[in-house]
Amino acid sequence: MKEQVERFLEHAQFALDDADYLYHGGRILAVANRAYYAIFYCVGALLASQGVYTKKHQAARAKFSELFIKTGRFNVQASKIVGNNFAARQSADYDMEAFLSDEEAKLLLDDARTFYELTITYFEQNPIV
Repeated sequence: MKEQVERFLEHAQFALDDADYLYHGGRILAVANRAYYAIFYCVGALLASQGVYTKKHQAARAKFSELFIKTGRFNVQASKIVGNNFAARQSADYDMEAFLSDEEAKLLLDDARTFYELTITYFEQNPIV
């Protein structure tokens, strides 16, 4: 279980690095994808720490809410970050008319960093043995 969590967190860090690179390179729509996946990998790590694995994004979001929001381990703002980034990624990836401003992309990236830090803090306070 610990190795799986570590792999998810490594993927999350790589996705954050990618999002930052894309943002600074002016690839604004692509930021939505990588920022969301950084969060998704964090959610995957959190769920894996509980022995939960899902195949669909919606199921992962629902289980995250059930196991981490409703129990108070994470606050409601964390759930909003997940939802907002998911919606932005869906739009950026599938809507050929999608537009994302520089400010919106920066917010998605900042929120992804915040979620990553919340996840790291959670694991520091709740180490997997």
